[in-house]
Amino acid sequence: MAERVKLDEYLGDYPRDIQILSRKLRDLILDIEPEFDEVIRWNNLTYGRGKMLMAIVIHKKHLNLEFANGRSLVESGFPLEGTGKNLRHLKILTEPDLESDLLRKIIKKIHRNRFK
Repeated sequence: MAERVKLDEYLGDYPRDIQILSRKLRDLILDIEPEFDEVIRWNNLTYGRGKMLMAIVIHKKHLNLEFANGRSLVESGFPLEGTGKNLRHLKILTEPDLESDLLRKIIKKIHRNRFK
């Protein structure tokens, strides 16, 4: 069985709108890949199986969905932000951002390629 975080405890100190956005993003990730483990690392919600593939990073007024191997996603044509060696992210500002086809496509690609 996949590991899960006690989300109420983790999100308790964040503003309500950020809590709602975080829960909805989490639900989207786990709907696409229910077998991902959910673990708190570096004070972020991280997802993967055996290794971290993506993380929800909470900021004051937005979320970043970070991808551990985001550089390869950019090379595949996905418009992600960031300039690190491999890490890239997609900024989530509002609930409508969660409805984007781009977000779902990226999560599904991570899901399909998770063992590579």
